[in-house]
Amino acid sequence: MNRKLILLTLSPCLFFSPSIFANDALLTFEEMDRDSNGYISSHEARANKDIARNFKQIDNNGDAKINLAEFQAYRGKDLMTPPEDMETPEPGAAPY
Repeated sequence: MNRKLILLTLSPCLFFSPSIFANDALLTFEEMDRDSNGYISSHEARANKDIARNFKQIDNNGDAKINLAEFQAYRGKDLMTPPEDMETPEPGAAPY
């Protein structure tokens, strides 16, 4: 009986443990910059499969580390694309 109770109590931890999803989570720059030096090294990038796999592509200036601007540019690549049906206002036009 106690084993069943313990198993039922701990089961949700297995499904919702952040460490299980750490590689697929959208970690912030600060979370990935473990030594707080303002850059993500290739070693630190291993915390996220996508960042690690695309490290050289993200490192635009080729200095073997990812700075905040490079990280934001990569993270925002899919978020900053406006929908195709969105109208682009003319420069100086008042918002509607």
